[in-house]
Amino acid sequence: MASRRPADTPFKQQRLNAWQPILTPTWVIGTFFLIGITFIPIGISLLSQSNAVKEMSIQYDGSGTPNSQSACMIQATNEGYANNKSCTVTFNVAEDMDGPVYVYYELTNFYQNHRKYVKSLSFKQLRGEVTDHHDLADCAPLDHVVVGGATKALNPCGLVANSLFNDVFNLTSSQHPSFTDSGIAWSSDVDSKFGQPEGFSAAECLCGGSDASTTPPGCSSASMCGPSGSPGAYGCGSSGTAHLDASTSTCYAYTYPDDDNTQYLYESYPMVVQPQEGVLNEHFIVWMRTAGLPKFRKLYGIINTDLKAGDAVTFEVSPNFNVASFAGTKSLVLSTVSWFGGKNPFLGYSYIVVGAACVVAGGIFGVKHMVRPRKLGDTRYLVWKEA
Repeated sequence: MASRRPADTPFKQQRLNAWQPILTPTWVIGTFFLIGITFIPIGISLLSQSNAVKEMSIQYDGSGTPNSQSACMIQATNEGYANNKSCTVTFNVAEDMDGPVYVYYELTNFYQNHRKYVKSLSFKQLRGEVTDHHDLADCAPLDHVVVGGATKALNPCGLVANSLFNDVFNLTSSQHPSFTDSGIAWSSDVDSKFGQPEGFSAAECLCGGSDASTTPPGCSSASMCGPSGSPGAYGCGSSGTAHLDASTSTCYAYTYPDDDNTQYLYESYPMVVQPQEGVLNEHFIVWMRTAGLPKFRKLYGIINTDLKAGDAVTFEVSPNFNVASFAGTKSLVLSTVSWFGGKNPFLGYSYIVVGAACVVAGGIFGVKHMVRPRKLGDTRYLVWKEA
């Protein structure tokens, strides 16, 4: 029978050399001062960077909304889209803001960090991989929807995807034309976490073009797109569907697998998502990166020009996201950034407070050590229990 005795080596017999620091008063006091003189300058630098960020915020829905923004308040979901309702939010720039200026929407009292909410999605489905019913178990009860008496599968399913923030903002100020909503999502998310379902196809229609041979299936004629800027014509051709992207006056033919029995993202949120984009829409990708706190901001777009003091920056808003149901608020935010990020004084103050506390503690211990020093390892301070 083999012996179970460990080998006679320093490692297995626990005879490795070890070093254990002895915390003498000098070392402790020096460590406190070192932390203090390191943390305080770092905190001052972070606070300075935070204070350099220029930020403006206007609440336009929810409790406490100013009367000037009452036209933006809604009581029902998709009210702006269904009733063709819009309002305006105007920022009067008080000081110069160097571009790029980032446009955020801010929600309060919305708990994206709730355990059931965070789990309610299917990563396989979001990547466009074929899924069976078992892969969608976490999405219940939002794995299907009833439309016109017929039950359709939801793609994407789950609470996160089907609570998408769907207010629409359009910058109407003519002096700031360079507003874009592309490039707002993390490239890693776009490249690896989202994809169209197998069987999806989309291609640009050559409306008005002379070479019909390059027209993709579903684009049977140039007239299908309708006049430039129209909502678009549907049901064009026998193998696809036509859609006019009014923002670019470009017509697309697209095909989704099992479209009759599935409700896709562009059908759930037509005011935000174009059919040719689907789950690759960047507003949707930004929303799917859930927030850790009930008050959060998400990037909506970027103004790639400087804003000067006295400028009026006006956004036309189509309000569709209902915050009255959960007693929340909606705000629109303009902000610059620094190398440190957006405005966040908390971290700077934290470093300063911790550094100051260490300096004070080091000073107190130093004074005590000089006034009443204590011999290291003095046996007089040992108390022996008498028998």
